Amino acid sequence: MLRKLQNLLTGESGTILTFVAIALLVLCASAALAVDIGHLQVVRNEIQKAADAGALAGARGLWPDDILSVTTKATPDWTRALPRAQSVIQNALNAVDKSPIDLSSATIQPIQWNYKTKNFAVDSANPNGVRVVITIPQGNIKTFFTRVVNYVIPDQSATAIAVMDHVNAIGPGCLPIAINKQFVVADQSLFINFTPDPLDNGGWFADPPDKASATTFKDYIDNAACPPLEVGDWINLQNGQDTSVLQDLADKLAAHDGAWDVYLPVVNTDKFNQQQPIKAFVPFRITSVSCNNPKGVTGTVLGTAMASMGEPGGSDDTNSLLLSTPKLVN
Repeated sequence: MLRKLQNLLTGESGTILTFVAIALLVLCASAALAVDIGHLQVVRNEIQKAADAGALAGARGLWPDDILSVTTKATPDWTRALPRAQSVIQNALNAVDKSPIDLSSATIQPIQWNYKTKNFAVDSANPNGVRVVITIPQGNIKTFFTRVVNYVIPDQSATAIAVMDHVNAIGPGCLPIAINKQFVVADQSLFINFTPDPLDNGGWFADPPDKASATTFKDYIDNAACPPLEVGDWINLQNGQDTSVLQDLADKLAAHDGAWDVYLPVVNTDKFNQQQPIKAFVPFRITSVSCNNPKGVTGTVLGTAMASMGEPGGSDDTNSLLLSTPKLVN
């Protein structure tokens, strides 16, 4: 029996068994390594998810919770943003490798994001964004294969930057009404008189090459055909009664139960019979439309508001009452 066993191990059959044993060992090691690599990628995604969530929560926390209750121009507040970001990062939904994130692993900074250079500077006095870096120290991520070979997983980190800022652009669908900068007073009723006057407080507009005409204005109202607009864009202004346009506006208002919240561009001019650049955007609540003399639109410039269709990057202008929603920029 002993001789047969020796022959098996030293003969051709023994050689095959040796190769099979080695192949099985390599196969098991490869499978374990593949599982570990997959697990490590999942962990990296979890770290990035937590960093993204913390940055977005922090950016939103820069501004008051109930923005519509602010009847003046809101200002960012870092002391309100920091605990918001910390709370979200530690939330169980953002656990990494089934463990809550220790705040000592997170760096949270208030920043001023530069939209042109795509860079930032730490700024707690006037931040427009929040930067979060989460680093899971080496050895804190456990895997099977690496423990067998005594390999320590190095630090794993993720970075996220989110901003919430004054709106620089709004998406398509703006109503064809612009407001004179002098008359942007939050929480105060405003009657936009479309009869030409030495001091126009507002009027119709069209985005070139669209002509400032009743046909264009009705298309903007009925079909949301106004193209996207940005601060700095030049628009064609017109002041005229245009009863048919006002009637279309009145019909749309009726469908909104008498209170229609919209976003309107602001221009710095007293005469609505020329081209002027957009200076800012404001939230405006239309409450009535008069198709009889005096013909016009009554509403209120709301305080600070948040526009889901707005893109950040606008100037910190007195009339910049419209904020974007929190957005990741890195």
